Amino acid sequence: MPDQPADADPLDSVVRALHGLDRNLDGLSIVDLLWLAAHRWQQAGDGGAESVDGQTEDLAASEHRPALTKQSRRGGDAGQLPLFQPPTGADTVGHPVRDVSLPRAGALPRGRELARALRPLKRPWLRGLRQQLDIDRTVSDFARSGELIPAFRPAPERWFDLTVVLDRSPTMAVWGATADELLKILAGSGVFRSIRVREIDTSDVSPDLHGPLGQKVSEGGSRTAHPRRLMLVMSDCVSAAWRDGAFWGRLHDWAKAMSAVLVNPLPPKIWRSVGLDLPAVRVLSPGTPGVPNSRLRFSIPLLMEDAFPEKADSAGAGWRPFPVVSLSPRAVGGWARTLMRADPQGCEALLIPPPEIVERSAFREEEPVSSDAESVTKAFLHRASPAATRLAVLCSPNPYVHMPLLELVRQELVPEATPADLAEFVVGGLVTVMAGDSRAGGPVGPVLRFRDGVRDCLRPRLGARDAWQLHDALNRFIAQHTGSLSRFPAAVSDAGGTALVPSDLVPLAEASAHTLRALGFEPGPAMDTSAMDTSAMDTSAMDAAAMDAAAMDAAAPGPAAVTAVETIAAEPTDDADPVSARPETTERSRRRASRQLSHGPYFYLSYAHTPKTHPKDKDPNAWVERFYRDLCAHVLQLSSLPAGVSPGFMDQQMRPGESWSERLSDALATCRVLVPLYSPRYFLSEMCGREWYAFAQRSIFQQARTERTTEAIVPALWVPVPAGQLPYAAQRLQFNHAAFGDDYADEGFYGLIKLRYLRDQYERAVYLLAKRIVSVAETADIGPGLPIDFEQIPSAFGPPSWPPSGPNRPLRVTIAAPTRRTLPTGRTPHYYGDSPEDWNPYHPDSVRPIAQVTADLARSLNYQPTVVSLEERIRTLDSERPPKAPEILIVDPWIVEDEERGGELAAFDAVSGPWVSVVVPKNPDDDQGRVADTELNLRLERTVPALISQGWDVLRADAQGVGTLEAFAHVLPRLAEAANREYLSLAETYPPIARHPAPRLRGPMGGPEDTYASPDVPEKGPGT
Repeated sequence: MPDQPADADPLDSVVRALHGLDRNLDGLSIVDLLWLAAHRWQQAGDGGAESVDGQTEDLAASEHRPALTKQSRRGGDAGQLPLFQPPTGADTVGHPVRDVSLPRAGALPRGRELARALRPLKRPWLRGLRQQLDIDRTVSDFARSGELIPAFRPAPERWFDLTVVLDRSPTMAVWGATADELLKILAGSGVFRSIRVREIDTSDVSPDLHGPLGQKVSEGGSRTAHPRRLMLVMSDCVSAAWRDGAFWGRLHDWAKAMSAVLVNPLPPKIWRSVGLDLPAVRVLSPGTPGVPNSRLRFSIPLLMEDAFPEKADSAGAGWRPFPVVSLSPRAVGGWARTLMRADPQGCEALLIPPPEIVERSAFREEEPVSSDAESVTKAFLHRASPAATRLAVLCSPNPYVHMPLLELVRQELVPEATPADLAEFVVGGLVTVMAGDSRAGGPVGPVLRFRDGVRDCLRPRLGARDAWQLHDALNRFIAQHTGSLSRFPAAVSDAGGTALVPSDLVPLAEASAHTLRALGFEPGPAMDTSAMDTSAMDTSAMDAAAMDAAAMDAAAPGPAAVTAVETIAAEPTDDADPVSARPETTERSRRRASRQLSHGPYFYLSYAHTPKTHPKDKDPNAWVERFYRDLCAHVLQLSSLPAGVSPGFMDQQMRPGESWSERLSDALATCRVLVPLYSPRYFLSEMCGREWYAFAQRSIFQQARTERTTEAIVPALWVPVPAGQLPYAAQRLQFNHAAFGDDYADEGFYGLIKLRYLRDQYERAVYLLAKRIVSVAETADIGPGLPIDFEQIPSAFGPPSWPPSGPNRPLRVTIAAPTRRTLPTGRTPHYYGDSPEDWNPYHPDSVRPIAQVTADLARSLNYQPTVVSLEERIRTLDSERPPKAPEILIVDPWIVEDEERGGELAAFDAVSGPWVSVVVPKNPDDDQGRVADTELNLRLERTVPALISQGWDVLRADAQGVGTLEAFAHVLPRLAEAANREYLSLAETYPPIARHPAPRLRGPMGGPEDTYASPDVPEKGPGT
């Protein structure tokens, strides 16, 4: 066919490409080719990829072609930059890149199912420490005696106090993120009374338990004040202490004293290859829930006497069963049912030998592992699960793989894979585990490096379809999760970058200009990756996969067939990315997406319920419901709400049987305006105070992230309340009620709706309120928030009192943090300012200092906060008792690096008391903080031992680190309440000022009695 001009019809280009195949193609084959090309182009568009040109590759001239990059076909498109794994060595040479953070996937799949598997442990302990009202006994005593005396009984509580022991040996670094995810699931399940975390390094000669701050602790023993304990040990059982039995004696003691379970992320079929070469049994419950392991029933395995002849006379004596489960819902659920519900099927367990047998036992020597790459690969493919095999093949284009990337590949391409499948790949002999290099001041985690020759054996199994699916899936995930707080380090192509990546490194994905801006990177010129030696697969494998996808004949085509398909899929387009032209922030994009997915109500009506005075009376809250219907009708007319969306929400809309806590939380998290219905009863209602606080938090978070003050509370008068009786949260609102009419300001909506002659004023006031609600909803843009536990949040009005008190609760907030001038050498200054009050630990998620956010949160709790630095506090510090105000100490652990400031902190600890609560904000994205976390915690504990050791366990946990701004806002009310309770118990009290004249003696007729004298008052006489 003769050559066509460059501006010819695109269909002619397609015809020329098909003609170049040099094959006898029928009509069906051509249709299949066109469908495959269109489908692949659509996938690329879904992933956020931009237009590409129509250049084709001369695959016949090269032996290999790249599998995971389209950059070589683009000729260096500046709008699309490749993303790499972080460099693994300082001597790396190649292309310049710059550090960037990418969103990461969850490290523990099926987390919700794991939480549901723990439900049997929710069985309550009926006789708890707290008391609750016994209604039946109270009524019975009243009927018998006629005196109403409340009777109490022990309240049910959670059964177990959980202690989690995490193995921190070098091999467990691969499962660090998985352990953290497991802790979050355990803490969020609501199953346990308390959770304590202990760490142990089983690679040490004599491993010791350590607390969260690095201090040595002891755990175990048969005597304890808390008999309902549960021990969960997480380890891969690979280190030396497991293989030589040095750690089994401690497990033996724990199994005797309490309920305990060993969680192993490795698959059960390789347990005997690690340190778990012990007799396996199936244990059953004795019929009593929550018993120690020593009381679990089991049968002695066969040949037990042959394996341990020194105990042949009493086989099984002294052996303790220890349940062992993998990280699967089925295994965890079976153990939980056995422990609490006497499941007749039981669960798997190992028999832990007594110490005397451990000392004399000879353990199996490790079998030599063949170093031949082909033999190792064949052995892995023979015994590995399909999911583990697929993970290995998908990762084969890269010489090394970081764990976050492996977890991301698992989530997007192999969702059926479990932690056991990941473990098969890690310990299957294909890779070696190396420590990650440091980038941007922090480690990137363990690195899995393929053994020599293994990739050459795996790459032929990677088809073209899988390669492109992986590429597009990673592109889509990164583009759709740019606002994620959980991230892992990566590198992006940048000509001016200081880091380097090898020339043969394959990009894991590509990102458009808009995605890169959302990640905090301003795109620059892209590097030319056409010279990369990305030998991901050979041409024959690509061609065979493409032919299979196109449903063509079985004969393998030449390279020209694949070239034609790619030419069709790479047709250029002149359409620009419309999103990249709008420089929106990540937070706004997230709010907009959330609002599109969930249309919340325009307003939430918060009101106090009025009780009935007589059972036969009508519901007094019916007038509020009528007012709500009238308000909804006006809002619906004034707004552009879509069909099916309610303009408002009130609690009477809930159906019987619906979870009121979750329903109220969802409505408060999505509504645009809060409408509190003022009345004297409203500010005495704890429920109304909780609703106010839940909504006010959204405004505080909005201001913390955008520095934009947003107020979306529109008060309404049901019954007028004097200004002096309003709590501080309501006094702060500037709202002119007289703008809705003088009658409304004098009578409120209740007076307008009850008095017929004020009906016109009622209609006018409701209409004006609806206009105000719509105006605020359209302009405030407060954005939806996350639903919170409605039963756990405090009231914004403080303790109930009458008359409602104003801002009369003091609270001192002390900031102990360095400044930019006093920072330790090498510490990044991004989180600090010219004064300690400028410290912003949650940067860049928050743009406001933690002192200002804390003050706003304290005001929303009806406190009067006073923010001072530690240096100012030391100037006024004295040892006088009682204290002047409750206090919250917010500490940056880096302050202990400064000797002078550390001395001030120690001096403050010496004179402080239980009226001071401590909280330590920690940013999970602060790489330097993660590296020095253990050392800083240990030094902080030594500096302020009294402050950290005092108080409840939950408060001590806050002193160990609060990871997000939302978590900080959740713990602050508990800290303030605990400090205020101790302050009130120690503060000086003063007698009330007399408001009435002193009482006088009266005579028999009720008049003043002046004739009787008292020893202290002289008799009346002529001279008096």
